[in-house]
Amino acid sequence: MTAHWPFDELALNGPELLLRPVRDADLTHFIAIFPDDFDLDPRFPPLIGLPAQQDRERQLAQSVWRHRGCWSIDEWALDFGVWRNGEPVGIQTLEGTRFSTDRRVDTASWIAKPVRGNGFGIHAREAVLAFAFGHLGARQAITSAVVTNQASLGVSRHLGYRDDGIRPHDSGDGVVDLQHLTLSRDDWAAGDMRIPFDVNGFDDCRPFFARG
Repeated sequence: MTAHWPFDELALNGPELLLRPVRDADLTHFIAIFPDDFDLDPRFPPLIGLPAQQDRERQLAQSVWRHRGCWSIDEWALDFGVWRNGEPVGIQTLEGTRFSTDRRVDTASWIAKPVRGNGFGIHAREAVLAFAFGHLGARQAITSAVVTNQASLGVSRHLGYRDDGIRPHDSGDGVVDLQHLTLSRDDWAAGDMRIPFDVNGFDDCRPFFARG
């Protein structure tokens, strides 16, 4: 018997980009374009004796697997592969923590170096925000970035996020200052010129989220 994972059928289709949850068969494609400037999850410490690049690849794959294996309706993370014209360009993650009560989502992403500067980061974030507010019943989106990461902060502010304080964070390589930002459902709805995305294959995924 083969276990059915309904997210394999989920897709967010836009005029330029397709977002669908990363499948095992996709991992080699994303490993090949994984940038060396993306901060890895400190919960996956390096493996002694494994070459640095191979270890980064291992951590990327293990992060995707962990998100699937630890899923609950209150604590979940969904890694969307971002594709353009059949080619992978990055990963956009949507995450819920205490989702059944807080109705809040967080986001994280990376875009391959050769295709940066084309607006793909904005489009991918816009797709998952539309999905969160429109299909999952989210009330608020939060995000954060190191204060020197003006590219990420620019994406957030462009989409309507408001600054919500600077707080220290232990990155695993030292303490850094993180700029936190928030976006309410009302502010999202008030925005104009949103890129349209069609959501397909969501019905079988509904039981995996707490609707409020």
